Amino acid sequence: MNIVIAGLGRYASGIELCLQQDVNIEYYMDNAISNRNKELRGKKILSHYQCYTDHIDYVVIGIMGYEGLLEELKQCGFLDDKIIPFFNMNFDLHKYNSIFVIEKAIEYSLRCNIIFLQRRIVECEQGQRSFIEHSAYEMADLIQKNKLKLPKICSVEETGNKILQERASVSRYGDGEFEIIFGRAKDIYQDNNLDLAIRLKEILKSDIDKHLVALADDYGDLSDFREENQKDIRRYMTVEKRQAHYQCLDLNKQYYSAYISRPYVIYPHDRRDEAERRFNQLKQIWKNEKILIVEGDLTRMGVGNDLFENANSVQRIIAPNRNAYDKYDEILEWTKFYGKDKLILIALGPTATVLAYDLSKEGYWAIDIGHLDLEYEWFLKGEGYSYIPLKYNNEVPGDDEVTQIQDKEYEKSILKKILF
Repeated sequence: MNIVIAGLGRYASGIELCLQQDVNIEYYMDNAISNRNKELRGKKILSHYQCYTDHIDYVVIGIMGYEGLLEELKQCGFLDDKIIPFFNMNFDLHKYNSIFVIEKAIEYSLRCNIIFLQRRIVECEQGQRSFIEHSAYEMADLIQKNKLKLPKICSVEETGNKILQERASVSRYGDGEFEIIFGRAKDIYQDNNLDLAIRLKEILKSDIDKHLVALADDYGDLSDFREENQKDIRRYMTVEKRQAHYQCLDLNKQYYSAYISRPYVIYPHDRRDEAERRFNQLKQIWKNEKILIVEGDLTRMGVGNDLFENANSVQRIIAPNRNAYDKYDEILEWTKFYGKDKLILIALGPTATVLAYDLSKEGYWAIDIGHLDLEYEWFLKGEGYSYIPLKYNNEVPGDDEVTQIQDKEYEKSILKKILF
Protein backbone atom coordinates (compact mmCIF):
# COMPACT_ATOMS: atom_id res chain seq x y z
CA MET A 1 0.00 0.00 0.00
CA ASN A 2 1.65 3.24 -1.19
CA ILE A 3 0.45 6.56 0.25
CA VAL A 4 1.42 10.23 0.21
CA ILE A 5 1.20 12.50 3.24
CA ALA A 6 0.28 16.00 2.09
CA GLY A 7 0.95 18.95 4.40
CA LEU A 8 3.83 18.76 6.87
CA GLY A 9 2.27 20.61 9.76
CA ARG A 10 2.69 19.86 13.44
CA TYR A 11 0.46 16.78 13.24
CA ALA A 12 2.02 14.84 10.34
CA SER A 13 4.42 12.77 12.46
CA GLY A 14 1.54 11.69 14.71
CA ILE A 15 -0.39 10.44 11.68
CA GLU A 16 2.56 8.24 10.73
CA LEU A 17 2.36 6.51 14.12
CA CYS A 18 -1.23 5.52 13.27
CA LEU A 19 -0.28 3.73 10.02
CA GLN A 20 -0.33 -0.04 9.57
CA GLN A 21 3.15 -1.57 9.43
CA ASP A 22 2.95 -2.55 5.76
CA VAL A 23 1.93 0.94 4.55
CA ASN A 24 4.69 2.68 2.59
CA ILE A 25 5.00 6.47 2.40
CA GLU A 26 6.01 7.04 -1.24
CA TYR A 27 6.76 10.74 -0.76
CA TYR A 28 5.65 13.80 1.22
CA MET A 29 3.92 16.76 -0.37
CA ASP A 30 4.37 20.26 1.01
CA ASN A 31 4.54 23.67 -0.67
CA ALA A 32 6.71 25.46 1.92
CA ILE A 33 9.78 26.95 0.26
CA SER A 34 11.85 25.89 3.30
CA ASN A 35 11.15 22.24 2.35
CA ARG A 36 12.13 22.60 -1.29
CA ASN A 37 14.47 19.83 -2.52
CA LYS A 38 14.62 18.27 0.95
CA GLU A 39 13.84 14.86 2.36
CA LEU A 40 12.10 13.65 5.49
CA ARG A 41 12.95 10.25 6.95
CA GLY A 42 14.55 9.23 3.67
CA LYS A 43 11.58 10.21 1.46
CA LYS A 44 11.43 13.20 -0.90
CA ILE A 45 9.33 16.26 -0.12
CA LEU A 46 7.65 17.39 -3.34
CA SER A 47 5.61 20.49 -4.15
CA HIS A 48 2.24 20.07 -5.82
CA TYR A 49 3.89 20.94 -9.15
CA GLN A 50 6.26 17.97 -8.72
CA CYS A 51 3.89 15.36 -7.32
CA TYR A 52 2.78 12.30 -9.27
CA THR A 53 -0.20 9.98 -8.90
CA ASP A 54 1.15 6.80 -10.50
CA HIS A 55 1.46 3.87 -8.07
CA ILE A 56 -0.18 5.95 -5.30
CA ASP A 57 -3.10 4.26 -3.57
CA TYR A 58 -4.12 7.13 -1.27
CA VAL A 59 -3.06 10.63 -0.29
CA VAL A 60 -3.57 11.63 3.36
CA ILE A 61 -4.03 15.32 4.18
CA GLY A 62 -2.19 15.95 7.44
CA ILE A 63 -3.27 19.50 8.29
CA MET A 64 -6.34 20.91 10.03
CA GLY A 65 -7.25 23.43 7.33
CA TYR A 66 -7.61 20.76 4.69
CA GLU A 67 -10.16 22.42 2.35
CA GLY A 68 -7.70 24.36 0.16
CA LEU A 69 -5.27 21.47 -0.07
CA LEU A 70 -8.13 19.12 -0.96
CA GLU A 71 -8.92 21.19 -4.05
CA GLU A 72 -5.23 21.46 -4.90
CA LEU A 73 -4.85 17.66 -4.81
CA LYS A 74 -7.79 17.26 -7.18
CA GLN A 75 -6.09 19.65 -9.60
CA CYS A 76 -2.97 17.47 -9.35
CA GLY A 77 -5.00 14.47 -10.56
CA PHE A 78 -5.87 12.68 -7.32
CA LEU A 79 -9.40 11.29 -7.35
CA ASP A 80 -11.94 12.13 -4.64
CA ASP A 81 -12.07 8.58 -3.31
CA LYS A 82 -8.28 8.47 -3.02
CA ILE A 83 -7.99 11.55 -0.77
CA ILE A 84 -8.23 11.14 3.01
CA PRO A 85 -8.63 14.41 4.99
CA PHE A 86 -7.44 12.94 8.29
CA PHE A 87 -8.83 15.71 10.50
CA ASN A 88 -12.25 16.04 8.87
CA MET A 89 -14.56 15.09 11.75
CA ASN A 90 -17.25 13.99 9.27
CA PHE A 91 -14.90 11.65 7.42
CA ASP A 92 -15.28 7.95 8.21
CA LEU A 93 -11.81 6.58 8.97
CA HIS A 94 -13.23 3.16 9.89
CA LYS A 95 -13.33 1.99 6.28
CA TYR A 96 -9.58 2.54 5.92
CA ASN A 97 -8.42 -0.13 8.31
CA SER A 98 -5.99 -1.36 5.67
CA ILE A 99 -4.13 1.94 6.07
CA PHE A 100 -4.61 2.92 9.72
CA VAL A 101 -4.66 1.22 13.06
CA ILE A 102 -8.19 2.54 13.51
CA GLU A 103 -8.23 2.89 17.31
CA LYS A 104 -5.05 4.93 17.21
CA ALA A 105 -6.19 7.03 14.26
CA ILE A 106 -9.58 7.94 15.74
CA GLU A 107 -8.07 8.80 19.11
CA TYR A 108 -5.33 10.93 17.58
CA SER A 109 -7.72 12.77 15.24
CA LEU A 110 -10.11 13.58 18.09
CA ARG A 111 -7.34 14.69 20.44
CA CYS A 112 -5.80 17.03 17.85
CA ASN A 113 -9.14 18.51 16.89
CA ILE A 114 -9.96 19.23 20.54
CA ILE A 115 -6.61 20.96 21.05
CA PHE A 116 -7.15 22.95 17.86
CA LEU A 117 -10.63 24.09 18.89
CA GLN A 118 -9.43 25.07 22.37
CA ARG A 119 -6.69 27.19 20.83
CA ARG A 120 -9.15 28.96 18.54
CA ILE A 121 -11.49 29.70 21.46
CA VAL A 122 -8.67 31.24 23.48
CA GLU A 123 -7.59 33.38 20.50
CA CYS A 124 -11.10 34.74 20.10
CA GLU A 125 -11.74 35.68 23.71
CA GLN A 126 -12.87 39.24 24.22
CA GLY A 127 -9.92 40.14 26.42
CA GLN A 128 -7.50 39.15 23.67
CA ARG A 129 -9.36 41.25 21.11
CA SER A 130 -9.44 44.24 23.45
CA PHE A 131 -5.71 43.95 24.02
CA ILE A 132 -5.00 43.96 20.30
CA GLU A 133 -7.34 46.89 19.64
CA HIS A 134 -5.92 49.00 22.46
CA SER A 135 -2.29 48.20 21.62
CA ALA A 136 -2.59 50.29 18.43
CA TYR A 137 -3.27 53.39 20.53
CA GLU A 138 -0.46 52.56 22.93
CA MET A 139 1.98 52.27 20.03
CA ALA A 140 0.77 55.55 18.50
CA ASP A 141 1.45 57.28 21.82
CA LEU A 142 4.91 55.75 22.03
CA ILE A 143 5.69 56.92 18.48
CA GLN A 144 4.60 60.49 19.29
CA LYS A 145 6.82 60.47 22.35
CA ASN A 146 9.70 59.21 20.17
CA LYS A 147 10.01 56.05 22.29
CA LEU A 148 9.02 53.79 19.42
CA LYS A 149 10.66 54.42 16.04
CA LEU A 150 9.87 53.32 12.53
CA PRO A 151 12.09 53.61 9.47
CA LYS A 152 11.10 56.52 7.22
CA ILE A 153 9.83 54.87 4.03
CA CYS A 154 8.15 56.68 1.14
CA SER A 155 5.07 55.22 -0.50
CA VAL A 156 5.19 53.19 -3.71
CA GLU A 157 3.76 56.13 -5.65
CA GLU A 158 6.28 58.60 -4.19
CA THR A 159 9.09 56.16 -5.01
CA GLY A 160 7.90 55.90 -8.63
CA ASN A 161 7.69 59.68 -8.95
CA LYS A 162 11.22 60.07 -7.58
CA ILE A 163 12.58 57.59 -10.13
CA LEU A 164 10.78 59.37 -12.98
CA GLN A 165 11.65 62.93 -11.96
CA GLU A 166 15.34 62.33 -11.17
CA ARG A 167 16.10 59.23 -13.28
CA ALA A 168 17.15 57.75 -9.96
CA SER A 169 18.71 54.33 -9.48
CA VAL A 170 17.26 51.88 -6.95
CA SER A 171 18.66 49.16 -4.67
CA ARG A 172 15.93 47.09 -3.00
CA TYR A 173 15.96 45.15 0.29
CA GLY A 174 13.61 42.37 1.31
CA ASP A 175 13.96 39.56 3.83
CA GLY A 176 16.35 37.70 1.48
CA GLU A 177 18.91 40.52 1.57
CA PHE A 178 18.65 40.93 5.35
CA GLU A 179 19.03 37.18 5.93
CA ILE A 180 22.29 37.23 3.94
CA ILE A 181 23.51 40.12 6.12
CA PHE A 182 22.72 37.99 9.18
CA GLY A 183 24.51 34.95 7.70
CA ARG A 184 21.27 32.99 7.29
CA ALA A 185 20.83 32.86 3.50
CA LYS A 186 17.57 31.20 2.50
CA ASP A 187 19.50 28.93 0.09
CA ILE A 188 17.07 29.57 -2.76
CA TYR A 189 19.11 31.68 -5.17
CA GLN A 190 22.15 32.85 -3.21
CA ASP A 191 24.30 31.06 -0.63
CA ASN A 192 25.87 32.88 2.31
CA ASN A 193 28.69 35.13 1.13
CA LEU A 194 30.62 37.31 3.57
CA ASP A 195 31.64 39.91 0.97
CA LEU A 196 28.05 40.21 -0.25
CA ALA A 197 26.83 40.59 3.34
CA ILE A 198 29.33 43.40 3.98
CA ARG A 199 28.31 45.21 0.78
CA LEU A 200 24.59 44.90 1.53
CA LYS A 201 25.10 46.30 5.02
CA GLU A 202 27.21 49.18 3.69
CA ILE A 203 24.63 50.25 1.08
CA LEU A 204 21.81 50.45 3.66
CA LYS A 205 23.39 53.58 5.17
CA SER A 206 24.84 54.99 1.93
CA ASP A 207 24.04 58.44 0.61
CA ILE A 208 24.90 59.15 -3.02
CA ASP A 209 23.15 61.42 -5.48
CA LYS A 210 20.32 59.90 -7.57
CA HIS A 211 20.40 56.57 -5.76
CA LEU A 212 17.49 55.31 -3.66
CA VAL A 213 17.74 52.62 -1.01
CA ALA A 214 14.37 50.88 -0.91
CA LEU A 215 13.00 48.75 1.94
CA ALA A 216 10.03 46.43 2.10
CA ASP A 217 7.63 48.50 4.22
CA ASP A 218 6.94 45.74 6.75
CA TYR A 219 7.63 47.69 9.94
CA GLY A 220 4.34 49.46 10.61
CA ASP A 221 0.78 49.53 9.25
CA LEU A 222 -0.02 46.52 7.02
CA SER A 223 -3.70 47.22 6.41
CA ASP A 224 -3.27 47.80 2.66
CA PHE A 225 -1.97 44.26 2.14
CA ARG A 226 -3.83 40.99 1.68
CA GLU A 227 -4.58 39.24 4.95
CA GLU A 228 -2.35 36.31 3.99
CA ASN A 229 0.60 38.64 3.36
CA GLN A 230 -0.06 40.48 6.63
CA LYS A 231 0.21 37.19 8.51
CA ASP A 232 3.43 36.22 6.71
CA ILE A 233 5.03 39.58 7.52
CA ARG A 234 4.02 39.39 11.19
CA ARG A 235 5.44 35.88 11.50
CA TYR A 236 8.74 37.09 10.08
CA MET A 237 9.01 40.48 11.82
CA THR A 238 9.51 39.30 15.39
CA VAL A 239 10.85 41.68 18.05
CA GLU A 240 14.29 40.08 17.68
CA LYS A 241 14.21 40.38 13.88
CA ARG A 242 13.08 44.00 14.06
CA GLN A 243 15.95 44.86 16.41
CA ALA A 244 18.42 43.17 14.06
CA HIS A 245 17.06 45.20 11.11
CA TYR A 246 17.21 48.44 13.08
CA GLN A 247 20.88 47.87 13.89
CA CYS A 248 21.56 47.88 10.13
CA LEU A 249 19.43 50.92 9.30
CA ASP A 250 19.84 54.66 9.72
CA LEU A 251 16.49 55.62 11.25
CA ASN A 252 17.06 59.25 10.26
CA LYS A 253 17.59 58.38 6.59
CA GLN A 254 14.81 58.68 4.02
CA TYR A 255 14.21 55.25 2.51
CA TYR A 256 11.98 54.36 -0.43
CA SER A 257 9.60 51.48 -1.07
CA ALA A 258 10.94 48.13 -2.26
CA TYR A 259 7.33 47.26 -3.06
CA ILE A 260 7.71 49.35 -6.21
CA SER A 261 8.37 45.94 -7.81
CA ARG A 262 5.25 44.39 -6.18
CA PRO A 263 2.32 46.24 -7.81
CA TYR A 264 -0.16 43.38 -7.59
CA VAL A 265 0.21 40.21 -5.59
CA ILE A 266 0.53 41.55 -2.03
CA TYR A 267 -2.60 43.69 -2.39
CA PRO A 268 -6.22 42.46 -2.47
CA HIS A 269 -6.63 40.96 -5.93
CA ASP A 270 -10.06 42.46 -6.53
CA ARG A 271 -8.51 45.96 -6.63
CA ARG A 272 -7.22 45.51 -10.18
CA ASP A 273 -7.65 49.15 -11.11
CA GLU A 274 -5.13 50.14 -8.41
CA ALA A 275 -2.66 47.49 -9.59
CA GLU A 276 -3.06 48.63 -13.20
CA ARG A 277 -2.35 52.21 -12.15
CA ARG A 278 0.87 51.09 -10.42
CA PHE A 279 1.98 49.13 -13.50
CA ASN A 280 1.24 52.09 -15.77
CA GLN A 281 3.38 54.37 -13.60
CA LEU A 282 6.26 51.92 -13.85
CA LYS A 283 5.90 51.65 -17.63
CA GLN A 284 6.45 55.40 -17.82
CA ILE A 285 9.98 54.88 -16.48
CA TRP A 286 11.16 53.04 -19.60
CA LYS A 287 8.90 54.70 -22.14
CA ASN A 288 11.03 55.36 -25.27
CA GLU A 289 14.18 54.32 -23.35
CA LYS A 290 16.85 51.92 -24.55
CA ILE A 291 16.80 49.13 -21.96
CA LEU A 292 19.55 46.74 -20.92
CA ILE A 293 18.16 43.90 -18.81
CA VAL A 294 20.62 42.04 -16.55
CA GLU A 295 18.88 38.87 -15.43
CA GLY A 296 19.23 35.22 -14.46
CA ASP A 297 19.40 32.63 -17.20
CA LEU A 298 15.80 31.49 -16.56
CA THR A 299 14.21 34.87 -15.72
CA ARG A 300 13.19 36.00 -19.26
CA MET A 301 11.74 39.37 -18.32
CA GLY A 302 9.16 40.68 -20.76
CA VAL A 303 9.05 37.48 -22.81
CA GLY A 304 5.48 36.59 -23.69
CA ASN A 305 3.94 39.86 -22.44
CA ASP A 306 3.85 43.57 -23.31
CA LEU A 307 5.61 44.90 -20.19
CA PHE A 308 8.38 46.61 -22.23
CA GLU A 309 6.37 47.23 -25.39
CA ASN A 310 6.74 51.01 -25.07
CA ALA A 311 10.55 50.88 -24.75
CA ASN A 312 12.79 52.00 -27.61
CA SER A 313 14.74 48.73 -27.53
CA VAL A 314 15.48 45.78 -25.22
CA GLN A 315 18.86 44.05 -24.90
CA ARG A 316 20.08 41.56 -22.31
CA ILE A 317 23.00 40.25 -20.32
CA ILE A 318 22.35 36.75 -18.99
CA ALA A 319 23.92 35.80 -15.65
CA PRO A 320 23.71 32.71 -13.40
CA ASN A 321 20.30 32.07 -11.86
CA ARG A 322 21.94 30.94 -8.59
CA ASN A 323 24.89 32.50 -6.78
CA ALA A 324 25.26 35.27 -9.33
CA TYR A 325 27.47 37.16 -6.88
CA ASP A 326 30.24 34.62 -7.51
CA LYS A 327 30.50 36.22 -10.98
CA TYR A 328 30.01 39.77 -9.76
CA ASP A 329 33.13 41.43 -11.18
CA GLU A 330 32.47 40.03 -14.64
CA ILE A 331 28.79 41.00 -14.52
CA LEU A 332 29.69 44.55 -13.44
CA GLU A 333 32.26 45.04 -16.20
CA TRP A 334 30.02 43.77 -19.02
CA THR A 335 27.07 45.80 -17.72
CA LYS A 336 29.19 48.94 -17.77
CA PHE A 337 30.38 48.09 -21.28
CA TYR A 338 26.89 47.59 -22.73
CA GLY A 339 24.93 49.89 -20.41
CA LYS A 340 26.13 53.33 -21.55
CA ASP A 341 23.21 55.68 -22.27
CA LYS A 342 20.67 52.96 -21.37
CA LEU A 343 18.27 52.27 -18.55
CA ILE A 344 19.60 49.16 -16.81
CA LEU A 345 16.98 46.89 -15.23
CA ILE A 346 18.38 44.17 -12.97
CA ALA A 347 16.72 40.96 -11.76
CA LEU A 348 19.44 39.02 -9.93
CA GLY A 349 18.35 38.66 -6.31
CA PRO A 350 20.72 40.25 -3.75
CA THR A 351 23.36 40.74 -6.46
CA ALA A 352 21.04 43.29 -8.08
CA THR A 353 21.02 45.38 -4.89
CA VAL A 354 24.79 45.82 -5.02
CA LEU A 355 25.02 46.11 -8.81
CA ALA A 356 22.50 48.97 -8.97
CA TYR A 357 24.48 50.84 -6.30
CA ASP A 358 27.89 50.39 -7.95
CA LEU A 359 26.52 51.40 -11.36
CA SER A 360 24.83 54.46 -9.88
CA LYS A 361 28.11 55.58 -8.33
CA GLU A 362 29.60 55.67 -11.84
CA GLY A 363 26.72 57.65 -13.34
CA TYR A 364 24.61 54.84 -14.79
CA TRP A 365 20.83 54.64 -14.40
CA ALA A 366 20.19 51.23 -12.85
CA ILE A 367 17.07 49.86 -11.16
CA ASP A 368 16.89 46.64 -9.15
CA ILE A 369 13.53 45.57 -10.59
CA GLY A 370 13.18 42.19 -8.88
CA HIS A 371 10.00 40.18 -9.49
CA LEU A 372 8.18 42.84 -11.51
CA ASP A 373 7.83 40.70 -14.64
CA LEU A 374 6.34 37.80 -12.65
CA GLU A 375 3.99 40.24 -10.92
CA TYR A 376 2.83 41.40 -14.34
CA GLU A 377 2.28 37.79 -15.48
CA TRP A 378 0.21 37.10 -12.34
CA PHE A 379 -1.75 40.31 -12.88
CA LEU A 380 -2.57 39.35 -16.47
CA LYS A 381 -3.73 35.90 -15.32
CA GLY A 382 -5.68 37.37 -12.40
CA GLU A 383 -4.75 34.43 -10.16
CA GLY A 384 -2.27 35.80 -7.63
CA TYR A 385 0.76 33.56 -7.07
CA SER A 386 0.75 30.97 -9.86
CA TYR A 387 3.03 28.86 -12.01
CA ILE A 388 4.52 30.56 -15.08
CA PRO A 389 6.11 27.67 -17.04
CA LEU A 390 8.65 29.76 -18.98
CA LYS A 391 9.99 31.72 -16.01
CA TYR A 392 11.90 30.90 -12.84
CA ASN A 393 10.43 32.03 -9.53
CA ASN A 394 12.18 31.42 -6.22
CA GLU A 395 9.03 32.07 -4.16
CA VAL A 396 6.51 29.50 -5.40
CA PRO A 397 7.51 25.84 -4.88
CA GLY A 398 7.80 24.03 -8.19
CA ASP A 399 8.42 27.20 -10.20
CA ASP A 400 12.11 26.34 -10.49
CA GLU A 401 10.96 23.71 -13.02
CA VAL A 402 11.17 25.99 -16.04
CA THR A 403 10.32 24.81 -19.54
CA GLN A 404 12.57 25.33 -22.55
CA ILE A 405 12.06 28.42 -24.67
CA GLN A 406 12.14 28.95 -28.42
CA ASP A 407 11.87 32.66 -29.03
CA LYS A 408 13.98 34.26 -31.76
CA GLU A 409 13.42 37.80 -30.49
CA TYR A 410 14.57 36.80 -27.00
CA GLU A 411 17.70 35.09 -28.34
CA LYS A 412 18.46 38.07 -30.60
CA SER A 413 18.25 40.44 -27.62
CA ILE A 414 21.08 38.67 -25.72
CA LEU A 415 24.40 40.53 -25.94
CA LYS A 416 26.36 38.46 -23.44
CA LYS A 417 26.01 35.28 -21.42
CA ILE A 418 27.97 35.04 -18.16
CA LEU A 419 27.45 31.55 -16.79
CA PHE A 420 29.38 29.06 -14.68
